[in-house]
Amino acid sequence: MIPLGSGKVVAESILLRGQVAVVTGGGRGIGRAIALALAKAGACAAVLARSQSELDKTVRLIEHAGGRAQAFATDVRDVLTVRSAIVEIERSLGPVDLLVNNAATAGPIGPFWETDTDQWWQALEVNLRGPVHCSRAVLPGMVARHQGRIVNIASSAIPVPYFSS
Repeated sequence: MIPLGSGKVVAESILLRGQVAVVTGGGRGIGRAIALALAKAGACAAVLARSQSELDKTVRLIEHAGGRAQAFATDVRDVLTVRSAIVEIERSLGPVDLLVNNAATAGPIGPFWETDTDQWWQALEVNLRGPVHCSRAVLPGMVARHQGRIVNIASSAIPVPYFSS
C-alpha cells in the first residue's frame, strides 16, 4: 500500500499494473529482489544479466509468485546487445516504463598502482558505461511518451579501502 497524501491509500499493483520494468543485474541478489518486488506490484519484469541460468531462476521465482517476467541475456557493457535487448523487450512486452540500472561489479580491490588496469576498466564499463547504454536505449521512447522512470542503484555497504573502481 502506498499513502497518497490526503489519507488515501492505493495498492502498489494498481500503480504498476500493465507497466514494463527492466532490471539490469536481475539474475541474482538485489536485482532479483527488485524484479520480484516490481512483479508483485503488478509490473511485467524484463530481467537482464549475463547468466542465462540465473535469469531463468529469477523468471521462475516471479512466475511462481504469480507475476510476469522474461529473461534477456545481456552484457550491459555491449551497446549493441543492450539496444537489441530493449528492442526485443518493447516488441514482446511493450514500451519500457521503468528502468532500474542495478548491474554492478566490485572490480579489483587493492592499492590503485597494484591493481590490474584491465579489471579496473571492466568494472567502470559495467558500473558507469552500462547504465549509460541502458538509459540511452530507453530514453527516446520515454521522452516521446512523456513518461518513464530511471532508477540508478549505487552501493557500498561497508567502507573498503583501496576500492577505486
